[in-house]
Amino acid sequence: MKPQTGCTDTQNTVGKGADANPYLALAATIAAIVHGLNNHPKLPEPCTGDAYHDPDPLPVPRNLEEALTDFQQSGIALCAFSTPVVQHYARAAEVEIEAQHGQVTDIDRKRGLGPAGV
Repeated sequence: MKPQTGCTDTQNTVGKGADANPYLALAATIAAIVHGLNNHPKLPEPCTGDAYHDPDPLPVPRNLEEALTDFQQSGIALCAFSTPVVQHYARAAEVEIEAQHGQVTDIDRKRGLGPAGV
């Protein structure tokens, strides 16, 4: 992103178009910034071109269960927010996962996998 003011700009679009709490999104962004400033992690090379065709892409969680596991094991989250806070939000994600597993989606219905007895 090219700075618009001639100085370094920061832009956070994590919450746009998603059901994200803007305060949590900002807190996570600040935690990531603090982690980067304090630890200077080795960053991957910038992607030039179509990331979908990258032969060695960075791993990204494929579903909420994988994202939850990553979050629960995140040293950055535990350091920034504390174990009780991480456990609280992890439990909220578990409730979402349980609710999601109990749903029959439109795709399931199209495939004839609706609830029994319907």
